[in-house]
Amino acid sequence: MKRINLSLLLTFLFIVLVMLIKTNGINEFDTSIGKGMYTLHDQSLILVLEWIGMLGSTVGIIAILFLSMLLFIIIQKNFLAAAILFLSVLIGNVGNKVLKAIVERERPSFPEHIEDSFSFPSGHVMVGLLLFGMITYYVVKASQTQKMKQIVITSTSVLLIFIGFSRLVEGEHFFTDVIGGFIAGGLVLIAMITVDQLVRTKIEQRKVKNDVSF
Repeated sequence: MKRINLSLLLTFLFIVLVMLIKTNGINEFDTSIGKGMYTLHDQSLILVLEWIGMLGSTVGIIAILFLSMLLFIIIQKNFLAAAILFLSVLIGNVGNKVLKAIVERERPSFPEHIEDSFSFPSGHVMVGLLLFGMITYYVVKASQTQKMKQIVITSTSVLLIFIGFSRLVEGEHFFTDVIGGFIAGGLVLIAMITVDQLVRTKIEQRKVKNDVSF
């Protein structure tokens, strides 16, 4: 029930955000924050943020995805986790492109852009949340102590915040693009965790049924 309520809340917030963007009701606010964040672009901090931001780039996502899949298969023999992790990133990437095509929001006009796609929601944030969120989910499930679980969750949260922050400092997105990426990514993350649990339940039920039949 909590998961359903959270999904409904996130869906409502996402719809409100899209409506504000389409009616230009938040553009002035977004531009003001964006210009303020972009002033940090020439600071030494940007070097660190660029490296962190690369973790959410296409190259970073693909590298971490396949490395994680290999580790799940080799170390845990967890083929299901590898498959669902791959599916999560694939759905997130396709979903992000669909949402961008629907909203058709142009990127901020003040910096020179490396990317030429639409702006809302942030792909780095949305797909990054899915990738690192699912990895965290599986690692936490395998962790033996509460302290380790807290460390993993906190570390992932900080990493994702910095990925979002890097997109603002680099001038590639508006503030609401980043928020939209977190919301959309969160919705798909909830769905994929639910899928994982349902599939595992079905597998366990089938094992029990087979054991009983023998």
